[in-house]
This record gives sequence, structure tokens and C-alpha cells, in this order.
Amino acid sequence: MKSILNNGYILMVVTAIAWSGNSIIGRGLHDVAPSIGLAFWRWMGTLPIFLILCWPYLKRDWPIILHHWKIVLMLAVLSVTIYNAFIYQGLTTTTAINSFLLNTSRPMIIVLISFILFKDRITPLQGVGFVMAFCGTLTIIARGDLEVLAALNLNKGDFWILSATMAWALYTVLLGNKPKVHATSLLFATVLFGQVLLTPFYIWETVTFKPMPITLETIGGIAYLAVISSVVAYLAYNRTVELLGANKAGLTSYLLPIFGSLFAVILLGESIRLYHVVAFALIIGGVSLAARTKRRTI
Repeated sequence: MKSILNNGYILMVVTAIAWSGNSIIGRGLHDVAPSIGLAFWRWMGTLPIFLILCWPYLKRDWPIILHHWKIVLMLAVLSVTIYNAFIYQGLTTTTAINSFLLNTSRPMIIVLISFILFKDRITPLQGVGFVMAFCGTLTIIARGDLEVLAALNLNKGDFWILSATMAWALYTVLLGNKPKVHATSLLFATVLFGQVLLTPFYIWETVTFKPMPITLETIGGIAYLAVISSVVAYLAYNRTVELLGANKAGLTSYLLPIFGSLFAVILLGESIRLYHVVAFALIIGGVSLAARTKRRTI
């Protein structure tokens, strides 16, 4: 277990697997669960889990967190308050194809923000890797047919997804400036701050639009989002950023379509096509090239 926690590339895969069902559930529940309500109850289910995990460290870490409250609050706004609410809102009107396409822009945005804020640079080899991985993702999204990409039309849902993607990219870059506390303490504080900010919007949505329905479908979806897409994914992703740096951690976005395809085969009985094989080779090759750089020292 210790070797896994110290291997950023294994954790990158764990993150991608844990996140692979997030958009599927968000899209599947879009006509049942309101977007802010889904985000609110996801984090409400996560809070007690993080509290239990961080309890042995919280007394020591809480004064440090309060001292660095500005960066913790910023991380909370970007990841808890904005990102998931925007994703779920976008999935009410956009297609899965557009959603995957827009999310693959995240590593490029991370590199751009890193350059603007910290003057981080990429080597030509890393640039080739990013392009290869991006082309591989497009191959999966387009199902090997360029006409699919040509037919894409942006709607308001796409702009919600793009805004969420930009928020997560900034979160990833700023994560390098987090206070030096235990990972679970930071995540508990982040979720707590973000949930406090999200609560007024949830109340507004409940009163003016639609309350969260209590059904087996919504309970099951929230349970997955709280445990797998939140606790497991965030711990793995934050550790990936710590080990590999923001730019390399952003490559996680390119792994999501791969696992999405695999789960479609296992759970839905879909078939692996030639374009899946080509795309897999491009993404793995691109990630390997992009990983051959030094990370920024923080």
C-alpha cells in the first residue's frame, strides 16, 4: 500500500477510475436530481468520512489551516462550490461527447495557468506528448470518424462544462501552495468551506426550482459520488499533484475516456473497435512523453 501511495502514476490511474463514473451519474440523474442539490448532497455525504479520517490530525492541523484560510478558501470555491455544480448543470443540456471533449482541454489549461502564474515551461517533447494524448482522446470521442467532430455544436451546457474545467485547472495549479497539513485535514477543511458557500445556493434551488428527491436511484448515485468520486479520487489526485506536479497530474484527464470505454464494454456489452486501440496507443504514448520532465519545486 505504501508503494502505491508514493507512486504518482498508479495514483493517476486510481483517480481516473474513481472519476470515470462522475459524469455518467450526473448525466443519468440530470432529469431527476437538480444540479446544485446533487453537488450539495455529494459533499454532505463526504464530510463525515473526511472528519473520521482526519480526526487524529485535526487538532494539530486546524490552527495551520486557519492561518492559511485564504488559499484553503480558494481551493474550496474552485473544487467544491464551483466545479461539480457546474459539471452537473452542464450535463443537463450537453451531450457526453461534448463533455468529454471539453474536459480533455484541462491539461492544456493547467499548463497555460502554470506558465502565467509561475512561469512554468514545457519542453518540446512534453508538448508532443500533450498533442498525442489529445489526439487519442479525440479519436475515442469521435469514434474514429472526423465527421462526428465536425458536427459538434456548442450549447449553454458546454460553457458550463468549460467553466468547470477552467476552475479545476486553476485548483490543480494552486494546490501546490496548500498549507503543510495532513491530506485528510486539508480535504475536510476544503469540503467544509466549500459546503458552507454552497448551502445558500442549494436553499435557493430547493425553494425556487426543485428539491432533491429521495429515491433508491438518487441515494445510490450520491453514495458513489461521495465515497468513490470524492474521498478516493480527491485523496489520490491531491497526492498525484504532490508527487508529480500540476502539469503531469493534469494528464489524468486523458485517461478518463479509456476507462469509460472499458466500463462500457464490461457493463454495457459494447465492443472494442480499432479506433479504441489506436486511441489507447496515442494516449499512453503521449502520457509517457509528457511525463519526461521535471516538476516545479514548491
